[in-house]
Amino acid sequence: MIGFRRTTPLILLVFLISLFASALAQGPVTLNVNLDQDPFIIDPTANWLYDVPANMFVPLLDYDYENGEVLPAGATSWTVSDDGKTYTFTIRGDWTWSDGTPVTASDYANSFRRIVDPAVAAPMAYRVYIIENAKEINTGELSDLDALGVRVVDDQTLEITLTEPAAWFLSSLSSIGHAVPQWAIDAYGEEWTNPENVVVNGPFTLTELVTEDFAVLEKNPSYYGADGVGIDKVNLYVVKEASTAMAMYENGELDTVSVPPPDLDRVRNDAVLSQEYYNGPKYILYYYLFNVLEPPFDNELVRKAFAAAVDKQAIVNFITKGGEVAAGTLVPPGSVGHVPNEEGIGIPYNPEQAQALLAEAGYPEGEGLPKITLAFNASEIHSNIAQAVQIMWQDTLGAEVELQSVEGRAYSQIAAEGAFNVWRMGWGMDYPDAHNIHAEIFHSNVGSPAIVKIPEYDRIIDEAAVEADPARRFELYKQAEQLLVEEQAGTIPIYWYAENLLTKPDVDRVLAPSFNREFWKWTVSQ
Repeated sequence: MIGFRRTTPLILLVFLISLFASALAQGPVTLNVNLDQDPFIIDPTANWLYDVPANMFVPLLDYDYENGEVLPAGATSWTVSDDGKTYTFTIRGDWTWSDGTPVTASDYANSFRRIVDPAVAAPMAYRVYIIENAKEINTGELSDLDALGVRVVDDQTLEITLTEPAAWFLSSLSSIGHAVPQWAIDAYGEEWTNPENVVVNGPFTLTELVTEDFAVLEKNPSYYGADGVGIDKVNLYVVKEASTAMAMYENGELDTVSVPPPDLDRVRNDAVLSQEYYNGPKYILYYYLFNVLEPPFDNELVRKAFAAAVDKQAIVNFITKGGEVAAGTLVPPGSVGHVPNEEGIGIPYNPEQAQALLAEAGYPEGEGLPKITLAFNASEIHSNIAQAVQIMWQDTLGAEVELQSVEGRAYSQIAAEGAFNVWRMGWGMDYPDAHNIHAEIFHSNVGSPAIVKIPEYDRIIDEAAVEADPARRFELYKQAEQLLVEEQAGTIPIYWYAENLLTKPDVDRVLAPSFNREFWKWTVSQ
């Protein structure tokens, strides 16, 4: 028989004090990351959704990028009417905002009303035009916000009525329609998102915000999944230069960082950093657009010639060098409706074919071509790519190409209005469905007036939006890609992005290519 000695009260007291001191010394579980976005964009309805608001407010649904399925979030379940137009969501119960107010269906209804309210001027409002009367309210045709097809049945039941069935609608709710605390908005106006005023229902709340410097998120104990949140505090440092962020990571000041292209080879060859390195897909497209309002790109043969003269593989091999994939089509891999390169759709690099097409268009060896302006938003990588394309077009087609680097946020608007012959753009998937690119960039009802408009393409996209059969949807998107990218050459998809990350060994982070970093799913060992 094994004997046990009685533990004296003094020994027990010493042990407990030691344990308590150790816990204090350990401190809160803290994550340090860089933020290359605007930390002041916090309102999830009035602005684009970024890392900070994505961790503070809860949408109706979540999305599992690894398994490609919609998951419960603010709503625990949902049903769809027989005609596919009415969705009924059951809102999670026994859950409160950070000030103790219960989360209800009205908080989600207020979110959608706020998105379409013209006074808010939400840049993402077009994304909910599928909801009954959303477009009419947002464009001023209707003035009654209550006419929106979002109805509160009771505190735990929300009903959303669409203008037509939408196969993509559920996945889209993972990145728009986050509940908002309307009482806080009413009380504080534009200052409702200040740390001292903000009320949240998500995993973290905002406790500090310093202009152009840093933001601090701390765990929200009232979040329904708080027990599963393993990080107590997230320090987000505003670091605009990638090289600076890289240096901070190597100095131990950051726990994870995106690797700048100039550092990729060094990281891969470093004994320590290579063990902390991750490379994988990212749901972003890099592409060029043509201005079809004026010569020479009002001619589809010229567009095809310029597309065939771009060596995309050389760009990803020798310029970006981060595992990017040369893109034959638009929709990134992993998204519903992605058409793989193996399908043979698109315009491959073929200098001889490019020259023949240009000659057929009436510009043999570039004779008679006007000077081409190729624009890009100011960035070293965009500049390097543009310089490479400039040489390709000059050497293959005899084109005179002038590069224009444009500073500031006005770039996209200036380009969309037709200021340049060709311009660079990027598109990060708001939700992983082909509808997000095809219907929201290239459909004739939206986007730049300078890009190609194709009625048959519009018809195909409209059909795909309501098609419930996945196989049939794929075939429709395949037709759309062939028509837009190959037959009409309305755009040149260049490549699909890749993630190149460094993460400290004590951090277990989500590596699936979601648009925002979901810190509540990460853990840090201490």
